[in-house]
Amino acid sequence: MSKSLLKGNELMTRFCCTLLFMIFLLPALAQENIYNAFTIPADLKKNASTVKREEKILFEIKSKNKAYYTVHKVITILSEAGKNELLFYEFTDKFISLEEVSIELFDSKGISLNKYRKEDLYKQAAGDGLVPDGKIYIKQLAVLKYPVTVRIDYTLKFNGILNYPDYRVQIPDQAVENSEYTTRVPAELDLRYKPKNTAIVPEISVEGKTKIYKWKVSQLPALADEAGTVSRESRYPTVLLAPNKFELDGYDGDMSSWQNFGYWYGNLAKDAINLTEERKQFFIELVKNAPSDKEKAALIYNYLQQNCRYVLIALGIGGFKPFEASFVDLKKYGDCKALSNYTQACLSAVGIKSYQALVNAAYNKEPVDPDFPHNSFNHVILCIPNHRDSIWLECTSTTNDFGVLGSFTENRNALLITEDGGKLVPTPASRANHNTFSSYSVIQLEEEGSGNANIRFIISGEYKQDFMRYISNEKKDDQKKFLVNYLGFIQPDDFVITNDKKDVKAVTVVTMELEKIPDFTSG
Repeated sequence: MSKSLLKGNELMTRFCCTLLFMIFLLPALAQENIYNAFTIPADLKKNASTVKREEKILFEIKSKNKAYYTVHKVITILSEAGKNELLFYEFTDKFISLEEVSIELFDSKGISLNKYRKEDLYKQAAGDGLVPDGKIYIKQLAVLKYPVTVRIDYTLKFNGILNYPDYRVQIPDQAVENSEYTTRVPAELDLRYKPKNTAIVPEISVEGKTKIYKWKVSQLPALADEAGTVSRESRYPTVLLAPNKFELDGYDGDMSSWQNFGYWYGNLAKDAINLTEERKQFFIELVKNAPSDKEKAALIYNYLQQNCRYVLIALGIGGFKPFEASFVDLKKYGDCKALSNYTQACLSAVGIKSYQALVNAAYNKEPVDPDFPHNSFNHVILCIPNHRDSIWLECTSTTNDFGVLGSFTENRNALLITEDGGKLVPTPASRANHNTFSSYSVIQLEEEGSGNANIRFIISGEYKQDFMRYISNEKKDDQKKFLVNYLGFIQPDDFVITNDKKDVKAVTVVTMELEKIPDFTSG
């Protein structure tokens, strides 16, 4: 065999080996590239402060009370505007535990900077409640310059399930390179889902007794967050997930309908309406001279506002089971569900029927979807039914007028907890003429530049609640801050406030004294 032929065979062998090596190396290179900020396609950087390079979420439901939620995500933060993605924040309680955690930070070229495990996270008690039983795990990653990339891997273990984790496809100012969400659920349980602001549909398959749903998206450009527009949940793509059957702390439930979900909540609270006979008699005496049920209810609501205070309590079955009415009556405090339950017990003592109602309380929250039973509630209020004009009570407020909910629960869909299960009904909406603010000022100037002002406010609705909240029940220094920072008055040297809390259109008079009126001291 000639030397040239041998040399040719040797070159061919080397070429084939090199080719095979490159074939096996390419996936590894591709994997490494997602940590390099310079490999992001230019069109995905437009309007983006972060780019979701890779996300793989697996929600594996073992039974109606056992599940694992495993997250792997790689996100590049392009500027300081996206620094929230450098915060790891997970809530745990008796039903959710945080398993192993792995976090790694990379520089702009994909070179590893730091690694963190679960033991490196900061842990604190959850919330500012009386006796919270939850914990929050936090890690804030510090960086000197952008872009940077973070990889986060963690698993949550569920020991009792009420809420399935939704698939949050995209957040404001974030582009998505690749993302997928997979659920594995026993076929006999199955699940329900509803896409919002997106048309993506899952791939559905079956493996034995397990049903598999998989959603995939890729190459999504960023959606800019515009101040003053609709809420984020009304604009950004999400897939809502919800169970049919569930179990929490040994209490079996069914969320396939609002009625069944209402049955579950009603069973939690049915034994908590337990005032003693002596206390029942107290409330009967309290309202004995009231000529109507509405006036009786107003007297009891006034008693609640004067004698009980709101305290966030994160105990109970996922924050759902209220403290007993006898406990609140003795201790004079409770959270929203405990105070609503207590008020219901007091009304029941004088023969007035009322229903607790679950509602999603926040000024920018959408009403819950009537066609998709899903636990998006975070607050409890009370309803006294009436065929033509039901009365709604905000039992956590010491300032709301009787029958006035306030802006964070009005015009929503609330789930009434009745003897026949849950019934989704709208809460009342206030009108512009229910919320009025008028002020009349008389200012007296003295020759040396001092003066006094007498301001008469006539207010109703939400404006009245603000005044009652920040004026009537606060210390004088806090009252002054409200007058100066919120209402825009010149800081007074002294002032006196008088008001009538009981008047629907409250009249508040503020008398101010000023040693020098700045606008007039210069000549």
